[in-house]
Amino acid sequence: MFKGKKLKKWMIPFRFNWFIKSLQPDYILVHGFGFVHYLIFLKMILPKSKILLQSNGFAPKPKGIKKYIYKVSDYFIDGYLFTGIENAKPWYENKILTKNKIFSVMEGSTHFKFSGNAKRKPNSFLWVGRLDANKDPLTILKAFERFLDIEENAILTMIFHENHLLSPVQDFILNSEKLKKAVIVKGYVEHHLLEEIYNENEFFILGSHYEGSGYALVEAMACGCIPIVTSIPSFQFMTNDGACAFLFTPNREDELFRQLKRTRDNDLLVLQKKVLEQFKNKLSFEAIANDIKFIFKKIENESISIKRE
Repeated sequence: MFKGKKLKKWMIPFRFNWFIKSLQPDYILVHGFGFVHYLIFLKMILPKSKILLQSNGFAPKPKGIKKYIYKVSDYFIDGYLFTGIENAKPWYENKILTKNKIFSVMEGSTHFKFSGNAKRKPNSFLWVGRLDANKDPLTILKAFERFLDIEENAILTMIFHENHLLSPVQDFILNSEKLKKAVIVKGYVEHHLLEEIYNENEFFILGSHYEGSGYALVEAMACGCIPIVTSIPSFQFMTNDGACAFLFTPNREDELFRQLKRTRDNDLLVLQKKVLEQFKNKLSFEAIANDIKFIFKKIENESISIKRE
C-alpha cells in the first residue's frame, strides 16, 4: 500500500524508490518475495546499496513467466534469507536463485520468556498448530497412543485455531480408551495466554510436512519446551540439526514412536538448557539482527574484494 492506494503488481513505486534513494542507505532489507521485480529498479538507482530479500513463510518455486522474472531479478539482488538454506533448494536447483547468495536466518522471534520449571508438568506434551494435512495430527495421535503403553501418565494437549481435520481427530480419540484419558482437545486459545501454557509443558510436538519457519516452535523453545518435531529444513535449522530436539521424518509413525520413547532416557534438564541456548543464539530478536548484520558485512566485504581483483 502506498498513500492509501493499493499498488498493482505491474506498477513500479518510483516515488517510493526515490525516497529510499534520498536516504542513501548502505543496506536494504526487503521482506517477502511477492514484488521482487521492484528491486530491479531500486538497485538501478542505488547500485552501491546491498539488498537482502527475506522469505516470509513457505515460498514455493515460481512457474511460467514468474520464474523468468525471478531469474532476472537475481542479477540485482545481493542475497536471500531463508529459515534454513535447504528451504531454498527448489529455487537454486532450478537455477532461479544463485545458491551462494542464500543464507540461513530465522524469519522472526517472540517476546515469550522461560519462567522456570516450577509449574512444568512431567510427561506433558503440547501441540500448537492448525489441524490440517500439513501439520498431520493423526500421525502424532497414532504414535502417542502407542507411547501410552509404556508411559501411561503422559498427557497431550492440543491447541489450534483452524480445525479442518477436527472430525477425524475427534473420532480417532473417541475410538481409543487410552487417548480419551490422555488427550485434551483444547481448541482456540488467545495468543497472550500461550506463554503460560508453554511454560507448563515439557515437550512441544508437531508433525509438519513443510514450514517456511515455525513461530509456534520458536515460542515453545523460548519457554523451555523440548521439541519433538519433523526433520524438515526449517526445523533442522531452528533446532541446530536436532542437537536440542527429537526429530522424525514426516508421516513416519514408527520414527515418532521411537523418539517418544527416547524422551524417557535423556536428561531433560540438560536438553532444556540446550533448547534455551539455541533460542538465545539463533532465534531471539538480538540473534536474528546480529546474523543479518553479519551477512550484510560479508556481502559488502566480498564485493570490495572482487573490485580490488
